[in-house]
Amino acid sequence: MPEPIARSGNRTIEGGLRERSKARKLGNIRRAARELFVEKGYDATTTRAIAKRAGVGLGTLFTYAADKRDLLFLIFNDELIDLAGQAFGKSPSAPALADRLVAVFHDFYAYFARQPNLARFLLRELTFYTHGPEAHRFQAHRDQIVAGVTALVARARADGIIAMAGDDTLVARAIFDIYTAEVRRWLAGDRSEPNLAQGLTALRRVLQVLVDGLQPRR
Repeated sequence: MPEPIARSGNRTIEGGLRERSKARKLGNIRRAARELFVEKGYDATTTRAIAKRAGVGLGTLFTYAADKRDLLFLIFNDELIDLAGQAFGKSPSAPALADRLVAVFHDFYAYFARQPNLARFLLRELTFYTHGPEAHRFQAHRDQIVAGVTALVARARADGIIAMAGDDTLVARAIFDIYTAEVRRWLAGDRSEPNLAQGLTALRRVLQVLVDGLQPRR
């Protein structure tokens, strides 16, 4: 009777070792990709070079990412998901919706400002990024942001600082589109160190246009 218990224990130990080995390889791949993208640039870096620096075979590399673009998002996805949770965990109470939105998007701008070159590659490569394991995770992150903005819009309407008869999610999608366009413009404007305050000021101005609407004042 004790023998099955021992075998079960061995399977548990083996499973734990296997998971630790996978986590170690994933960490090595993520670290190697980040280092090489910074050193050589995204375009000049090859998947073979990443696999070599990570100490894994090319076949093993492709069990964690479908291609080089997937590897780029492998670097960012966990951090972006955590960042969104942190940003939308706030409860900004400014009297203007644009200020509440900027308070949330500040965290994303600050994150990109710390690594502008990698951020530029990320924003460039996400166009039509729909396939690969990390693509689905990034899309979930995007939906996470839209859901967070939807909650901010609904709260602003409940607080009486905006008046609208439309769909909160549709408004949130418009806000998200403005954010993605403005963050690209901001990063493209200064090729060295983008100015965080200037970027957020520009974002707020465009968001205010949306909040005010284009109807003539009575």
